[in-house]
Amino acid sequence: MMAKIALTTLLLPFIGALLTACLPQRRARIVCTVFALLATLGTVALGWQFLAGGKVAETWTLVSYHGVALFGFTVDRISTLIVFAVVFLGLLVSLYSTGYLTTGNREHPHDGGNRYYAFLLIFIGAMAGLVLSSTLLGQLLFFEITGGCSWALIGYYQTPKSQRSAMKALLITHVASLGLYLAAATLFLNTGTFALSALSQLSGSASYIVYGGILFAAWGKSAQLPLQAWLPDAMEAPTPVSAYLHAASMVKVGV
Repeated sequence: MMAKIALTTLLLPFIGALLTACLPQRRARIVCTVFALLATLGTVALGWQFLAGGKVAETWTLVSYHGVALFGFTVDRISTLIVFAVVFLGLLVSLYSTGYLTTGNREHPHDGGNRYYAFLLIFIGAMAGLVLSSTLLGQLLFFEITGGCSWALIGYYQTPKSQRSAMKALLITHVASLGLYLAAATLFLNTGTFALSALSQLSGSASYIVYGGILFAAWGKSAQLPLQAWLPDAMEAPTPVSAYLHAASMVKVGV
Protein backbone atom coordinates (compact mmCIF):
# COMPACT_ATOMS: atom_id res chain seq x y z
CA MET A 1 0.00 0.00 0.00
CA MET A 2 2.75 2.48 0.94
CA ALA A 3 4.53 1.86 -2.37
CA LYS A 4 1.36 2.73 -4.29
CA ILE A 5 0.81 5.87 -2.23
CA ALA A 6 4.42 6.94 -2.74
CA LEU A 7 4.20 6.37 -6.50
CA THR A 8 0.91 8.28 -6.70
CA THR A 9 2.35 11.16 -4.70
CA LEU A 10 5.32 11.30 -7.07
CA LEU A 11 3.27 11.14 -10.28
CA LEU A 12 0.51 13.61 -9.35
CA PRO A 13 2.62 16.78 -9.78
CA PHE A 14 3.94 15.60 -13.16
CA ILE A 15 0.41 14.79 -14.37
CA GLY A 16 -0.73 18.19 -13.10
CA ALA A 17 2.14 19.87 -14.95
CA LEU A 18 1.10 18.21 -18.21
CA LEU A 19 -2.50 19.34 -17.75
CA THR A 20 -1.38 22.83 -16.76
CA ALA A 21 0.68 23.15 -19.93
CA CYS A 22 -2.26 22.12 -22.12
CA LEU A 23 -5.18 23.98 -20.50
CA PRO A 24 -6.07 27.66 -21.02
CA GLN A 25 -4.00 30.11 -18.98
CA ARG A 26 -6.88 31.11 -16.72
CA ARG A 27 -7.13 27.49 -15.51
CA ALA A 28 -3.39 27.03 -14.88
CA ARG A 29 -3.32 28.43 -11.35
CA ILE A 30 -6.34 26.36 -10.30
CA VAL A 31 -4.95 23.11 -11.69
CA CYS A 32 -1.54 23.77 -10.11
CA THR A 33 -3.03 24.38 -6.68
CA VAL A 34 -5.35 21.37 -6.88
CA PHE A 35 -2.57 18.96 -7.84
CA ALA A 36 -0.22 20.42 -5.22
CA LEU A 37 -2.99 19.82 -2.67
CA LEU A 38 -3.52 16.24 -3.87
CA ALA A 39 0.22 15.55 -3.65
CA THR A 40 0.25 17.00 -0.12
CA LEU A 41 -2.61 14.71 0.87
CA GLY A 42 -0.57 11.85 -0.59
CA THR A 43 2.35 12.66 1.70
CA VAL A 44 -0.04 12.79 4.67
CA ALA A 45 -1.45 9.36 3.72
CA LEU A 46 2.09 8.01 3.32
CA GLY A 47 3.07 9.24 6.77
CA TRP A 48 -0.12 7.81 8.27
CA GLN A 49 0.50 4.39 6.73
CA PHE A 50 4.09 4.45 7.97
CA LEU A 51 2.87 5.28 11.48
CA ALA A 52 0.16 2.62 11.38
CA GLY A 53 2.71 0.05 10.22
CA GLY A 54 4.80 0.50 13.35
CA LYS A 55 7.33 2.97 11.86
CA VAL A 56 9.18 0.15 10.11
CA ALA A 57 11.38 1.40 7.26
CA GLU A 58 10.66 -0.28 3.91
CA THR A 59 12.25 -0.18 0.47
CA TRP A 60 10.65 -1.13 -2.87
CA THR A 61 12.36 -1.46 -6.24
CA LEU A 62 10.28 -0.15 -9.13
CA VAL A 63 12.79 -0.24 -11.99
CA SER A 64 15.64 -2.71 -12.31
CA TYR A 65 17.92 -4.05 -15.03
CA HIS A 66 19.46 -7.51 -14.81
CA GLY A 67 18.82 -7.54 -11.10
CA VAL A 68 20.32 -4.09 -10.51
CA ALA A 69 17.91 -1.66 -8.85
CA LEU A 70 17.77 1.58 -10.84
CA PHE A 71 14.90 3.32 -9.09
CA GLY A 72 12.74 2.64 -6.08
CA PHE A 73 11.32 4.12 -2.90
CA THR A 74 12.52 4.14 0.67
CA VAL A 75 9.92 5.09 3.28
CA ASP A 76 11.37 5.77 6.72
CA ARG A 77 11.26 8.40 9.45
CA ILE A 78 13.33 10.93 7.51
CA SER A 79 11.70 10.57 4.09
CA THR A 80 8.12 10.74 5.39
CA LEU A 81 8.90 13.94 7.31
CA ILE A 82 10.85 15.76 4.60
CA VAL A 83 8.62 14.76 1.70
CA PHE A 84 5.65 16.25 3.55
CA ALA A 85 7.62 19.43 4.24
CA VAL A 86 8.74 20.05 0.66
CA VAL A 87 5.38 19.19 -0.94
CA PHE A 88 3.32 21.11 1.61
CA LEU A 89 5.55 24.15 1.16
CA GLY A 90 5.01 23.75 -2.58
CA LEU A 91 1.27 23.95 -1.97
CA LEU A 92 1.68 27.13 0.07
CA VAL A 93 3.83 28.69 -2.64
CA SER A 94 1.26 27.69 -5.28
CA LEU A 95 -1.44 29.46 -3.29
CA TYR A 96 0.74 32.53 -2.82
CA SER A 97 1.54 32.60 -6.54
CA THR A 98 -2.14 32.88 -7.44
CA GLY A 99 -2.22 36.22 -5.65
CA TYR A 100 1.27 37.44 -6.46
CA LEU A 101 1.34 36.74 -10.19
CA THR A 102 -1.56 38.99 -11.18
CA THR A 103 -1.91 42.31 -12.93
CA GLY A 104 -3.10 43.70 -9.59
CA ASN A 105 0.43 43.42 -8.18
CA ARG A 106 1.64 47.04 -8.23
CA GLU A 107 5.35 46.16 -8.18
CA HIS A 108 5.27 43.25 -10.64
CA PRO A 109 2.02 43.36 -12.64
CA HIS A 110 2.04 40.06 -14.49
CA ASP A 111 -0.42 37.21 -14.90
CA GLY A 112 1.29 33.89 -14.20
CA GLY A 113 1.42 31.79 -17.35
CA ASN A 114 1.09 28.07 -17.93
CA ARG A 115 4.87 27.77 -18.09
CA TYR A 116 5.30 29.08 -14.54
CA TYR A 117 2.76 26.78 -12.92
CA ALA A 118 3.83 23.74 -14.94
CA PHE A 119 7.48 24.08 -13.91
CA LEU A 120 6.45 24.71 -10.31
CA LEU A 121 4.57 21.40 -10.27
CA ILE A 122 7.47 19.58 -11.92
CA PHE A 123 9.75 20.94 -9.24
CA ILE A 124 7.41 19.72 -6.49
CA GLY A 125 7.38 16.25 -8.07
CA ALA A 126 11.15 16.23 -8.49
CA MET A 127 11.67 17.14 -4.85
CA ALA A 128 9.36 14.32 -3.79
CA GLY A 129 11.27 11.88 -6.00
CA LEU A 130 14.61 13.08 -4.66
CA VAL A 131 13.54 12.56 -1.06
CA LEU A 132 11.87 9.17 -1.58
CA SER A 133 14.40 7.61 -3.97
CA SER A 134 16.13 4.49 -2.70
CA THR A 135 18.98 4.64 -5.22
CA LEU A 136 21.72 7.13 -5.96
CA LEU A 137 20.79 6.93 -9.64
CA GLY A 138 17.22 7.98 -8.86
CA GLN A 139 18.45 10.86 -6.74
CA LEU A 140 20.72 11.94 -9.58
CA LEU A 141 17.78 11.98 -12.02
CA PHE A 142 15.62 14.17 -9.80
CA PHE A 143 18.61 16.29 -8.82
CA GLU A 144 19.02 17.22 -12.48
CA ILE A 145 15.29 17.85 -12.93
CA THR A 146 15.33 20.35 -10.06
CA GLY A 147 18.23 22.12 -11.76
CA GLY A 148 16.28 22.36 -15.01
CA CYS A 149 13.21 23.72 -13.22
CA SER A 150 15.36 26.24 -11.39
CA TRP A 151 16.75 27.46 -14.72
CA ALA A 152 13.26 27.81 -16.20
CA LEU A 153 11.79 29.62 -13.18
CA ILE A 154 14.73 31.97 -12.53
CA GLY A 155 14.55 33.11 -16.15
CA TYR A 156 10.75 33.29 -16.11
CA TYR A 157 10.51 37.03 -16.78
CA GLN A 158 12.69 36.58 -19.89
CA THR A 159 14.77 39.71 -19.28
CA PRO A 160 18.46 39.62 -20.26
CA LYS A 161 19.51 39.75 -16.59
CA SER A 162 17.14 36.98 -15.52
CA GLN A 163 18.26 34.76 -18.39
CA ARG A 164 21.93 35.27 -17.48
CA SER A 165 21.12 34.46 -13.86
CA ALA A 166 19.22 31.33 -14.90
CA MET A 167 22.10 30.09 -17.02
CA LYS A 168 24.56 30.79 -14.21
CA ALA A 169 22.48 28.75 -11.78
CA LEU A 170 22.09 25.91 -14.28
CA LEU A 171 25.81 25.69 -15.04
CA ILE A 172 27.00 25.84 -11.43
CA THR A 173 24.47 23.34 -10.11
CA HIS A 174 25.17 21.04 -13.06
CA VAL A 175 28.90 21.17 -12.31
CA ALA A 176 27.94 20.21 -8.74
CA SER A 177 25.90 17.28 -10.03
CA LEU A 178 29.07 15.80 -11.54
CA GLY A 179 29.85 14.77 -7.98
CA LEU A 180 26.74 12.57 -7.99
CA TYR A 181 27.70 11.05 -11.36
CA LEU A 182 31.10 10.15 -9.95
CA ALA A 183 29.57 8.85 -6.72
CA ALA A 184 27.00 6.71 -8.55
CA ALA A 185 29.62 5.21 -10.87
CA THR A 186 32.02 4.47 -8.01
CA LEU A 187 29.26 2.93 -5.91
CA PHE A 188 28.21 0.63 -8.75
CA LEU A 189 31.76 -0.44 -9.59
CA ASN A 190 32.45 -1.37 -5.97
CA THR A 191 29.13 -2.90 -4.91
CA GLY A 192 27.31 -3.80 -8.13
CA THR A 193 24.30 -1.70 -7.15
CA PHE A 194 23.08 1.89 -6.99
CA ALA A 195 21.12 1.34 -3.76
CA LEU A 196 21.76 3.90 -1.05
CA SER A 197 21.88 1.08 1.48
CA ALA A 198 25.08 -0.11 -0.23
CA LEU A 199 26.96 2.95 1.01
CA SER A 200 27.67 1.03 4.22
CA GLN A 201 29.59 -1.58 2.21
CA LEU A 202 32.21 0.90 0.99
CA SER A 203 35.67 1.19 2.45
CA GLY A 204 38.99 2.80 1.66
CA SER A 205 39.37 5.22 -1.23
CA ALA A 206 35.98 4.27 -2.75
CA SER A 207 34.15 5.55 0.32
CA TYR A 208 36.00 8.87 0.15
CA ILE A 209 35.16 9.26 -3.54
CA VAL A 210 31.46 8.48 -3.06
CA TYR A 211 30.95 10.61 0.02
CA GLY A 212 33.08 13.39 -1.46
CA GLY A 213 31.00 13.36 -4.63
CA ILE A 214 27.76 13.54 -2.66
CA LEU A 215 29.11 16.41 -0.55
CA PHE A 216 30.24 18.29 -3.67
CA ALA A 217 26.74 18.00 -5.15
CA ALA A 218 25.26 19.16 -1.84
CA TRP A 219 27.56 22.19 -1.77
CA GLY A 220 26.36 23.24 -5.21
CA LYS A 221 22.65 22.94 -4.42
CA SER A 222 22.94 24.59 -1.01
CA ALA A 223 25.10 27.44 -2.38
CA GLN A 224 28.11 26.80 -0.15
CA LEU A 225 31.71 27.72 -0.91
CA PRO A 226 33.06 27.45 -3.57
CA LEU A 227 29.74 27.08 -5.45
CA GLN A 228 27.73 29.87 -3.87
CA ALA A 229 27.89 32.45 -6.67
CA TRP A 230 24.61 31.49 -8.36
CA LEU A 231 22.29 32.19 -5.42
CA PRO A 232 22.31 36.03 -5.20
CA ASP A 233 21.61 36.37 -8.93
CA ALA A 234 18.81 33.80 -8.68
CA MET A 235 16.67 36.39 -6.90
CA GLU A 236 15.76 37.65 -10.38
CA ALA A 237 13.09 34.97 -10.23
CA PRO A 238 9.53 35.81 -9.13
CA THR A 239 9.30 36.11 -5.33
CA PRO A 240 7.37 32.81 -4.87
CA VAL A 241 10.19 31.01 -6.70
CA SER A 242 12.79 32.54 -4.41
CA ALA A 243 10.68 31.59 -1.39
CA TYR A 244 10.39 27.95 -2.46
CA LEU A 245 13.39 26.95 -4.54
CA HIS A 246 16.04 29.12 -2.93
CA ALA A 247 14.88 29.43 0.66
CA ALA A 248 12.58 26.57 1.62
CA SER A 249 13.42 23.64 -0.62
CA MET A 250 16.16 23.33 -3.25
CA VAL A 251 18.89 24.96 -1.20
CA LYS A 252 18.01 22.52 1.59
CA VAL A 253 18.64 19.49 -0.63
CA GLY A 254 22.17 19.40 0.73
CA VAL A 255 20.81 18.70 4.21
